[in-house]
Amino acid sequence: MIVQRIKKIVISGNSFLKDFGIGIQILPILKKYNENLEIIWLGTEAQKSIAEHISLINTFITEADSKLLEQSDALLLLSENNELSKQARDLKIENRIGGKYSWRYNRRLTKAIDLSKSTALLEAYFQLLTAFDIPLEECYTSTNIIEAPEQFFRGVFKKEEKNFLFYPYRDEEHRAWPGIRYFEIIEALPKYENNYIVAGTEMEGKALKLTSPELFRAPSVKDYTEIEDLEEGLALIAKADQLITYNNDMAHFAYAMGVKVLVISAATDIFYLHNDLQKIVTNDASCIKCVGDKACECMKKLKANDVLEAIN
Repeated sequence: MIVQRIKKIVISGNSFLKDFGIGIQILPILKKYNENLEIIWLGTEAQKSIAEHISLINTFITEADSKLLEQSDALLLLSENNELSKQARDLKIENRIGGKYSWRYNRRLTKAIDLSKSTALLEAYFQLLTAFDIPLEECYTSTNIIEAPEQFFRGVFKKEEKNFLFYPYRDEEHRAWPGIRYFEIIEALPKYENNYIVAGTEMEGKALKLTSPELFRAPSVKDYTEIEDLEEGLALIAKADQLITYNNDMAHFAYAMGVKVLVISAATDIFYLHNDLQKIVTNDASCIKCVGDKACECMKKLKANDVLEAIN
């Protein structure tokens, strides 16, 4: 198998956190077939803060390093990257793997995989692994990729109760489930058996308090809309019994830590949710037309009762 002959591989994706959260699922598979494989990941500073808690990544870099590339015998491009594909070609890296794009781009690779029929981003990433002789049917998702950061949250979680963590928003995203729905869910669930935490950044908290102030008036709700960075967000999520969220960035990171997750999503975003995530999705993808700052009408139609049965 090609994967067993490789000593060092450089993996490069794009800058999106959700893509990184999905992309890290290939790591245990690569290590399963080659436990001595050295993995270098090229990404962003934000992704680096997550990678610090992923032992399967040996080195994380934020800029292409020609020396590291020269010492590598494989490059895996999870997304199109013209400059990196040129560098790899010029350095004559033995295995240059990526998706099929333009004729000129494909010529720089030793193997370009047709990803046009992929129904989910994770499926596309798994298809890329077939270039290393890893069978598609041997690809799987893992829940122990990220080691949860250790932080203490005084008075937020209760040991004797079930802790449900709601993370309603994602920065710069209008296609969210209305905040009032989370209030309706909490009102319908037992008051004294569960502990409810609403999480988010300070900016997300301000938006929630403006649009759904009743959510924070319930005595059983704890307000933790003060997350300052991704590491704190991961540490908070790791202590929950279940994460209920629209934020598919956080959903994939939570899954990779072994946290039970329920994602509430628009059908148009289904490509960015892998199959093993528990999810409630709108009936159709017409919300692809919901653009700009206007709230998504399709997500508004999704009621609390549609979600309640999946919260446990």
